[in-house]
Amino acid sequence: MKIITAVNDAWPPYVTRDNARPGFSVEVVTAALHTQGYDIEFLLFPWARGLHEVRNARIDLITTTWYTDARSEYLVYSDPYFATNIDIMMRKDTIFDYSGPKSLTGKRIASVRDYGYDQWFLDAEYFQRVETTSLMSSLQMLAADRIDIAIGNRFVMLQELKPLNLDADDFHFSPTPMIKKHIHVTAAKANPNASKYIQAFNRGLEIIKQNGTFDDLKKKYGLILPDDTTAE
Repeated sequence: MKIITAVNDAWPPYVTRDNARPGFSVEVVTAALHTQGYDIEFLLFPWARGLHEVRNARIDLITTTWYTDARSEYLVYSDPYFATNIDIMMRKDTIFDYSGPKSLTGKRIASVRDYGYDQWFLDAEYFQRVETTSLMSSLQMLAADRIDIAIGNRFVMLQELKPLNLDADDFHFSPTPMIKKHIHVTAAKANPNASKYIQAFNRGLEIIKQNGTFDDLKKKYGLILPDDTTAE
């Protein structure tokens, strides 16, 4: 089989540091491309470095990418393969239900540097955006009452509480996500094989959805809510 290189930062349960249980996205990309005659060599890099390497065509794919207009200028996007909404986490003693951007007025909100947030969130001046270097840092600030809200994908945040020795029962989520996002596989337009690889993934994705592999992987990684809203 031909080998494709792929990169991501650790983003459990989508991408993990555990070779025996590498993550939902890693297994989806591997299974989809395997149907098209490709093997995958995965690398774990910090997000900014991985994006740089792919953008310069030194690595072929990023496994989990949110869409932004800026990135679309230099990346080719696959079909969306999973919803990873940006959720609002708060301490259990905080009562808040997100009802639109203005409902954030006056809040102290931690956001991670260089993530793909919507432009309205980056430009807003009616709340205090506290920039952090990682989601773990955001959660530590939330636990210490230095911010009111941490934002990120709920499954990732729940996973990241564990190494911090924080109890998930001490936190809860707004019923309404702040931003609805989907993840894609991407390749750089500078890579001459970009379209070929992305089209191969799209074809393989349809195959693993039809043969049950995709649903099996959702169950394996606990990515099914009662109403399955994460898979929209």
